[in-house]
Formats: sequence, structure tokens, C-alpha cells
Amino acid sequence: MGTKDSSDQRFLTTHQVAKLLGVSLPTVVNWVNAGKLSAHRTPGGHRRIARSDLLRFARDFNYPLSQDFLRELVGTPRILVVDDEADFCEMVRDYLQIKGPFEVQVAHSGFKAGLRVATFKPDLILMDIMMPGMDGFAVLQTLRDSPDTRAIPVIACTAFKDPEIDARIEQEDFSGFVRKPLRLDELLAEIRSQLKLEA
Repeated sequence: MGTKDSSDQRFLTTHQVAKLLGVSLPTVVNWVNAGKLSAHRTPGGHRRIARSDLLRFARDFNYPLSQDFLRELVGTPRILVVDDEADFCEMVRDYLQIKGPFEVQVAHSGFKAGLRVATFKPDLILMDIMMPGMDGFAVLQTLRDSPDTRAIPVIACTAFKDPEIDARIEQEDFSGFVRKPLRLDELLAEIRSQLKLEA
């Protein structure tokens, strides 16, 4: 377990998790010890649970969460738009920020996406497939290979109408797929569905 600053508002104590989920403290501790719920250790040795890890736990184990709870837990969802077309990134970013609340950042290459993921810690990624250098498939593989990023929903996006590309998107571990030219309302619905947000 790594160390995290206990003052980080993105982290919860085991007591807070127990209270939020309506279970006993030993139950939460047992989930952590069994590896079902990820936790980090503070320099003082206390367990801290990332809000994103609690959401993953609820999703993986079908633990029911109310919409009010999700709004409190998630706060403002962070979305990373990865595409080598700057105009496309700006259009999606502006639209999502209007329709949000969402916090949106962009990356114009697969390599820059890796840096943004590490610093921004997105809750969801909209990933262009056909980019020069490191394409969307390679970025996805990198994300899925790391335990810190493998659970991030990644929506594939491409303008190419190629049966081989479509088949590969189906085979890879993408969370969803949208085709350019985008219908922004459909993209928004897909994002809300992936993040389990009410319209």
C-alpha cells in the first residue's frame, strides 16, 4: 500500500466509508484485508480509501448506491479528451463544461495522454483511436496494464469506417464506442451512463 496525505479530500477514512455505506467498521476493514476494497496507508499508518476506489468497489460488487450518495461521493467528474485534432478537443471540452458540471482536460497525443492521466486522474477518458505515434489501442493497453488506471472507463472514438478497426474495438477492453462526426447528446448520454450519473 502506498502512502497518501490524509488531508486530501479525495480520500475517506474507514470510519467515513462505514458510515456512508451503513455497515460496521470491521466490515470495511475485512473488505480491505480481503483485497476487495483498495486502501492506502498514511505516514501515521491509518487506512485511507480513494473515492474512486470506493466507486469501483460498488460497481465490481454490485453494491447499491443512491444518486444523492453518488453526487456527494463523485463531486465534479474529471474527463480527459484524447485526440490529435485540437478543434475537436475544444468542441467536446466546451460542450461538456456547459452540460456538466464536468472538469475537462485535453491531450493531443497518446504520449501526452499518459502524462495527463498521471496528474489529472480522470474518472473517464474519451480516446481517439487513430493518432500518429501512439494510437488509442496502445494507450488503452498501457492503462489496462496498470492497477492504478485499469478500471478507468475509456470510450473509443474514431471517424474511420473500417470493419477491421471496428472489430478490434469490439475485442479490446473499451467501455464504450462513439463514431465521428459526434452527436454530442449521445456522447453526453454515454458519459453519464459510464459514470452512473443522472441526466
